[in-house]
Amino acid sequence: MLVLASVVLVVLASPAAAGAQASGGNAAGSLIPADLLSVPDGLPNGPLRDYGTPTKAPGKTCPFTGKVPVSLPVVTSPVGTSIPGLAGLDLAEPAVPTNVYGELCMNESTLAAARNGRPPAILVLVHGITYGTYYWDFPYRPETYSTVDDLVGHGYATLNLDRVGDGRSDHPLSPLVNAPAQAEIVHQLVRKLKGGQLGGVKFDHVGLVGHSYGTVINWIESAMYNDTDVNIGTGYSDRVNPVAAGTFIGMATPALASGLQRSQPWAVDPGYLQPLDTARGLPQLYYSANADQGVIDTDRRLANTVTVGEAATFVPREYDGTHKNIKIPTFSIQGEYDIMTCGDNAGECSTDATESDGPATIEQKSARYTDWQSPAMNSQSCFRGAVIPDAAHNVALHQNARQFQRQVEFFADQAMGVHGENTARYRSVCATKGPDVFDNLPELSRLVPPFPVSPPPLSAITDPILGLLPKN
Repeated sequence: MLVLASVVLVVLASPAAAGAQASGGNAAGSLIPADLLSVPDGLPNGPLRDYGTPTKAPGKTCPFTGKVPVSLPVVTSPVGTSIPGLAGLDLAEPAVPTNVYGELCMNESTLAAARNGRPPAILVLVHGITYGTYYWDFPYRPETYSTVDDLVGHGYATLNLDRVGDGRSDHPLSPLVNAPAQAEIVHQLVRKLKGGQLGGVKFDHVGLVGHSYGTVINWIESAMYNDTDVNIGTGYSDRVNPVAAGTFIGMATPALASGLQRSQPWAVDPGYLQPLDTARGLPQLYYSANADQGVIDTDRRLANTVTVGEAATFVPREYDGTHKNIKIPTFSIQGEYDIMTCGDNAGECSTDATESDGPATIEQKSARYTDWQSPAMNSQSCFRGAVIPDAAHNVALHQNARQFQRQVEFFADQAMGVHGENTARYRSVCATKGPDVFDNLPELSRLVPPFPVSPPPLSAITDPILGLLPKN
């Protein structure tokens, strides 16, 4: 009910609603109201929390931290879908200016080599709903939980983002903040990295790493452009559990009603939702037997927003065949107990891997998940999967975080390499079969989305919301 009410409020409050009655089109020949094409990029951020990133680590340096100008599409075309007649369709996309915050980091020796003409490969890190840079560069015990620090120490560069609408990035009108628009922003950043526009380094080899909704975004980006060397997704599959995911998203309040965000100027936009404190305690996110309470407390303190538009724009891509257009090496990493993305009660991620296993063994023992997800992917994506034991949805933030980090590096090294040296060879041999007719059709063998046998009680959502109401 909360999300549906916010949708109504967004529609009524946005300039599009007023403009739709007053304008029938624009010079581009589309039906977009002229006043929507000239909307500002949103209200400014007020005083910001200290997110603790970039963290400090021996030898780590960040030659660029700050906002990057980008264009946010006002409308997005169905580029990337494999529906007959729409595949490859590319329409003009009117856009408004905005800014995305990023932290470009690498090792000092890596930066020195880059400035001498030997740049590293760079991984663009895209977080999920209600997170930010802190997911990948965790400020609590970063020596264990910072994926950025581990990748930097391994020889890669990273670009860690606050997605538009989160953290230190701009907060545009909430209807504009959705999955296809975020994918377009990632594409713009890839182009800037390859063009040497960030940090003074021209990166010839770029890979994507996403978590949860960040994987949604990256898979759309790759389906549209296939412009990176690899795409590593975590915490997402083509069949999200609507109850488990809906419970997580539903445990939110309009940002204006949140004590954490109500002072932000953009919080007047009812399409921005802030998670309740209790949301971080859901079993969807953490496998309690292997979670550090300090991690959960830090996560709760730093939680960011989600827009109604984001919640509404990813499910169709799981059914329309979009991901069949990904033709670059793709890897998917799941947590063993991720009830949001691993089928009925996480059954598709069952594994007998242990926390002592290395990445090759973990992948070998993850065949059930790989076989379950593979039909949704193009044969040319050379799809591979891995399941991290004793982890739930936030697979990078469990006590065996190093095991997760090794898994990312294992695939990135094989399919790209710290200088991109393996990209061409891997692509030439990774596909086990040639293109066929199924690469051009939506995957329809799993029409019914998975449901948990024992969904969380309704009181888990209603009690925190009722607690916000006046007591007299």
